[in-house]
Amino acid sequence: MKIKSVLILYKKSAYSIYFQHPRSSFNSRGMVGLSELKRFRAMHETHFACLAYVESVLKDAGVEFKRKCRGSAFDPKQFNLVITVGGDGTFLEAARMLTGQFILGVNSDPSWSVGRFCSATSLTFKKVLQRLLEEKQPILEFPRLELNVMGKKINFLNDVLFCHRNPAAMSRYSLVIGKVQEEQKSSGVWVSTAAGSSGAIRSAGGRKLIPTKEILQYKPRELYLKKTKPYILKGGILPFEKKLEVISMMREGRVFVDGSHLSFPFDFGVVATITRSLYPLRVVSKK
Repeated sequence: MKIKSVLILYKKSAYSIYFQHPRSSFNSRGMVGLSELKRFRAMHETHFACLAYVESVLKDAGVEFKRKCRGSAFDPKQFNLVITVGGDGTFLEAARMLTGQFILGVNSDPSWSVGRFCSATSLTFKKVLQRLLEEKQPILEFPRLELNVMGKKINFLNDVLFCHRNPAAMSRYSLVIGKVQEEQKSSGVWVSTAAGSSGAIRSAGGRKLIPTKEILQYKPRELYLKKTKPYILKGGILPFEKKLEVISMMREGRVFVDGSHLSFPFDFGVVATITRSLYPLRVVSKK
């Protein structure tokens, strides 16, 4: 691929959030032991050392770039490559903004971050970049799903969770797949892409799938064991062509997209639809 314009999106470290911020409740209060404080500081230094290294490699290669912290707004149309420095959360946040641009995830601290979607570390980034510049690094396309709720359309790579705002409360909703509609009571319902199948939905009892497959998976969490007829829609795998709808029957429901950072109200009567996204994610591969 031709690298024309690059954005580096990086995360803040836990140390900078909890211990360096002047308004942090942990700041100078002795609430964390010295050994734990040193561990957070070490992870902080490892993360920002990786960020500095990524920047230096780009400068040495003559690649111009801009840098933004996770949570900052950016126009993806200004860039054809986004490099994330952090873990999967940073990668997924950037990915939601993209509609055709390339993305490369750099796991800044493999000893701490899982980084399933990250294709490089500080040890491999220089080699990966060089192969990108030489147009030799392979690119994978990951199918995505589109969530449409209350006029908002979001292309997601991982998963969404429909549930009550309070995790201890019962989630009530109606699940619609094809011609089948079923009212359910549970702890919520997961819907994931194949790429997101190794995360929360798998922990809830779902299956791990080949990430590049054009299929989706749904799985209700902890279905309430009613005394009447058994549930039909207890989880399964569907082709991308199949539309899935969730209708809220909760006064205070929420939809969580790719984790906990992005969520929307999902109150009584709101209908959420999940369909095939028109924009697969173009990811710089590890191989």
